Amino acid sequence: MKIFNPRHFLRHISMPTLHEFAAAHVLNGRIDIDWQQAAETLPMQLADAVDALNASLQDPELPALERKTIEYDLHLWHDDLRRAHMMSNALAIKGFRMACDGDADIEPAFASRNDQEKALWMMAFRDKAFRDAELHLAFQAKTNGKYWKKHRIQAGLNPTRDRDKLETFCHAVARLYKKVGAGDGTHIEISERTGDGSIQLALYVEGPVTAIAHFAENHFKRITTRIALETALVYHPDSGMVETVVKGGAANHTAVLQLFGKHVVQQEIAPEAIGRAHFRLNALRDGLMEPFDDWSVHGIEKARLRRARFSPTGSSGISFEVEASADKEQDDAIQLALDNLKIQHSFEAEYNLIRACIIVYPLTSAERKSTHFSFDVSSTGSSTIRNLSVQNQHIAHIVLQALNVIEPEEVPA
Repeated sequence: MKIFNPRHFLRHISMPTLHEFAAAHVLNGRIDIDWQQAAETLPMQLADAVDALNASLQDPELPALERKTIEYDLHLWHDDLRRAHMMSNALAIKGFRMACDGDADIEPAFASRNDQEKALWMMAFRDKAFRDAELHLAFQAKTNGKYWKKHRIQAGLNPTRDRDKLETFCHAVARLYKKVGAGDGTHIEISERTGDGSIQLALYVEGPVTAIAHFAENHFKRITTRIALETALVYHPDSGMVETVVKGGAANHTAVLQLFGKHVVQQEIAPEAIGRAHFRLNALRDGLMEPFDDWSVHGIEKARLRRARFSPTGSSGISFEVEASADKEQDDAIQLALDNLKIQHSFEAEYNLIRACIIVYPLTSAERKSTHFSFDVSSTGSSTIRNLSVQNQHIAHIVLQALNVIEPEEVPA
């Protein structure tokens, strides 16, 4: 399920994994569970024990220091389960495998566990790899957003791992945010991606004072807090490509890169902005109806347009979307548009295709059982291709090239 609920999440966890995770958690010493009871009852017993511990905080005789410690441990328990829930998906599992490349214990540990159990096992026994994968996916979620930019700098640079220099870099970035009320507190994490050899820096700066309303101990309260301002940088040594997620516009992106050069690679750099190539989506109006290539040579049975958003030429404020069935034998979105849109003269002249969802049906075989995958593309150049597996990313680029949406040299990095 998409919405996190601790009790519902625990229902997906079998007894051995649940016992391992609970035993390794800081909350273990505060709860009393008989692990010899029926396995199917243990998740709810554990949830009841945590609820009982939470209820004990209402005891007026509980020392203040003890209450504060229990509250913190309960916070960690809830937050750890929430993080595991968020990482219980195919992309995260792929990230775990990449982060643990060469770890002989991973395959035996994953063999009999579902996605939720794999996430909990990683958190309990491979916490650094879990965090690396978590940071990687968090950065991916922000790519193609308004705070993301891509530049090219020198290849082959060796970012420092020295904590003092990294902290100095983080404090220098914090000073960029002083004009918006940022404080002096900072935190920085560095992780290396085994898959592509890139290095990611995640920085957190104490944000401006913010007033929020919340409930504490069943009472409504207003408090002031300082929410962290997040900044991230990913450097690819092989290509010299560097991606940044920075708030404050292009000037701040450049400033962060210059500080990266000064403090992290100890070399002056001259970042060259890489503009996002636009997708020529109007080419899809014919290409998917009459494919130019024999898809089978690429392991593809068929490609269709699942959804298409059109904007009438000269009327940028008006757009509408056509959605087709996922059934590969049904008409796709282009055919539905042609059948239903009122076209006075020429479809090509009157409508621009500004956003599309392409669905790809791979050839089935004994080794490959997946039925299809899909990805979104926008005429502005953004897409969800990077959320696909490496193999499906390659296929997606082949499809876009075959349909003249991109040229071979325009394949996104």
